[in-house]
Amino acid sequence: MKNKVGQLLKLGLITLTGVVGSITVGLIMHGSEVFNYKEIYFAYVAFGLSGSFIFAFYHIRGLSDTITAAVSTSAVQFIVASASMPVLYSAFWSFGVNLPVVWLAFLFERKLAVFHWGKFIVIGLVYGTMFVLLTMIVSVLRNVSAIPPMVFRDNFVDGLMIGVGVGLGVQAGEAFIDSLQKTSRE
Repeated sequence: MKNKVGQLLKLGLITLTGVVGSITVGLIMHGSEVFNYKEIYFAYVAFGLSGSFIFAFYHIRGLSDTITAAVSTSAVQFIVASASMPVLYSAFWSFGVNLPVVWLAFLFERKLAVFHWGKFIVIGLVYGTMFVLLTMIVSVLRNVSAIPPMVFRDNFVDGLMIGVGVGLGVQAGEAFIDSLQKTSRE
């Protein structure tokens, strides 16, 4: 029982620090518009929360449980998003951002561990790239013939900043947990 409570606390702390990181960056970039769920900038809250949760889940439970958590999180986001945008677009954005985060969480924990505090840069770049690719896919589905470069730049920057915020927050949460565990061992 004590182990389950500890896991839940770790899950909550890492998720909280990750979403706080994303929201903080969103506030710096776009002000309080990040809290308006009808605005596009709400992505800092929505994807910050889902991304942080997926990273935290991987940290606590491992790969197989994280895949299930990511699909479930994406499904919830899809249901919520489909109330304010077309179903096909909400599916692409919900699943298209969250499912690659499983791969990022794997890299974060395993392959990028040697970079310590630099992991957030890779996370930001991948988020930015995902936002550009999803913008292109949705634009093709909408039969948009010409997409101004500013749309891609803006979406890349927003994705980059969400990823940087999530990455910094998750790293801070994990560092805090590691310091508590080292202190308790001494």
